[in-house]
Amino acid sequence: MNEQMTINDLIAADKIVLPQTAEEAKKTLKEKIQARNKAQALINDAKARYIKEKTRARSKKAAEEKDAILNSPRFDKLKEYERRQDIQECYGWDIIDEAERDKLEELWDEREAIRSKTVDGIYNDLVTDALFEAIKAIVDLSEDEIEKCEMTVKEYKEQRKQAEIEAKEWMDRQNQAYMKLTKGEANG
Repeated sequence: MNEQMTINDLIAADKIVLPQTAEEAKKTLKEKIQARNKAQALINDAKARYIKEKTRARSKKAAEEKDAILNSPRFDKLKEYERRQDIQECYGWDIIDEAERDKLEELWDEREAIRSKTVDGIYNDLVTDALFEAIKAIVDLSEDEIEKCEMTVKEYKEQRKQAEIEAKEWMDRQNQAYMKLTKGEANG
C-alpha cells in the first residue's frame, strides 16, 4: 500500500459495502406521500361533487315543497295584502273584524315562517360516510407505509454510519500495518 486510502476509495474498491438503496427508499417514500395526497384529493373532490349534487337536489325539492305550500288555497286570503300592516289598516277601517284580523295575522306569520325556512346543515348520508372512511383508510394505510419507509431510510443511514466507522477502523489498521512494515524496512 503506497498511499493511504480514503473511505471513499475503500467504498469504490468494494472493500466496504454500503447500502445503496437509501435513495431508493427516499424515492419510494416521496412517491407514497404523493400517491396518498393524490388519492385523498380525488376522494375529497368526489365527495364534494356528490354533496353538491345532493344538496342541490335537496334544495330544489325543499323549494318545490315550499312553493306548493305557499301557493295552497290555505293562503289565498293573504293575496289581497302586500304587507302585514295592510291587515291592520283594514281592521282600522272596519273592513275586517278583530277575529278576522287575528286569523289573517296568524296566517301571515305562518306563511313568513315557511318562507324563511331553509334547509339546514351539510348533506350527509351513507355514501358521504363511506367516502370519509375511504379517506381515513388511505391516510392510515399510507401512514403505516410511510413510517416503514422512514424507518428504512433511518436504518440505511445508521448502517452507512456504522460502515464508515468500520472503514475508518480498517483504514487505521491498514495504516498501522503499513507503518510497521515501512519502519521494519527502514531498520532492516
